[in-house]
Amino acid sequence: MKVAIDIRPIHSLHSSRGIGSYTKNLRDYLQKINIEIIPIQNSKEEVHADIYHIPYFDFFTRTLTLHKNAKNIVTVHDTIPLIFPKHFPRGVRGNINLFLQKKTLKSVDTVICDSYTSKRDINKTLKIPNNKIHVIYLAASDSFKQIRDNYALHQITKKYQLPEKFILYVGDVNWNKNIINLLEAVKIANVNLVMVGKSLIDKSLPQVTEIEKTIKTLNIETKVKRLGFINIEDLVSVYNLAELTVVPSFYEGFGLPVLESMACGTPVVCSLNSSLAEIGKGAAIFCDSQEPKDIAQKIKQTCSLSLKEKDDLSIKLIGHAKNYNWQKVASETKQVYESALKT
Repeated sequence: MKVAIDIRPIHSLHSSRGIGSYTKNLRDYLQKINIEIIPIQNSKEEVHADIYHIPYFDFFTRTLTLHKNAKNIVTVHDTIPLIFPKHFPRGVRGNINLFLQKKTLKSVDTVICDSYTSKRDINKTLKIPNNKIHVIYLAASDSFKQIRDNYALHQITKKYQLPEKFILYVGDVNWNKNIINLLEAVKIANVNLVMVGKSLIDKSLPQVTEIEKTIKTLNIETKVKRLGFINIEDLVSVYNLAELTVVPSFYEGFGLPVLESMACGTPVVCSLNSSLAEIGKGAAIFCDSQEPKDIAQKIKQTCSLSLKEKDDLSIKLIGHAKNYNWQKVASETKQVYESALKT
């Protein structure tokens, strides 16, 4: 079986985001199970393959090109901009592109998504029949694991001048990430917050301006540290150093930081909604994303666990994260390819 994969997210602005990570891991792990991968960096490039897999779907930009000589498979990670249009303005050109993208998507052979939440949303907002949509849960990279080397962890603390105790946020600044309520929770709980993500220090973004304004208004400048992008090796250590990771999103299509943190044995406080309720079930500490007081309460509750409770929880979290792995993602993706070729 020959599979052509559009690998542009690995080399674009998406490289440090979930789509870039997904594309890279998918390519690498499919090769490990002896699938021949043909990397494509131009969607109009002629494809000589059995499968053409586009690992992302843009709503407001014309990116989707189908190939007649292959089965066309597209991964749609979520439809959040369509569920909350007020917070993701598209303009006239965006509306035209959305119409054309949706029309093209209806002609693909198969859609892959990351959760049952996304499957439901894709069916509802993009009008794709359920029998064409296949759920394949994502996984944290194998790099995310528990670190016992205290010296190495101390070096990371020094490198980034981290507080002795802190909670961690990893992600973007989009509206659905619910950062303003998170900052209010930090004020209420009186904890240190370390934030990791490339967009968090991009002063050209209006969301960052709002974040900085909120930090000043709440008078928590000394409580919040924004690191921006850091390499994956250092990120693993930061997860290990954190008391907990907080994912307070209003909505997610998956929520990879939940599994990354759990794989490191670090507790997760996350919202009881969307896909977060799916992947965190039985392991995460859930909070109400709409209520900063509840987010703060769950943070304080988790931070106050005894050493034994924390150790027991870490073992549970690592076990939970192992249920999601890239070998499984690759195997299930291969099954989708094989099914598509039979139709």
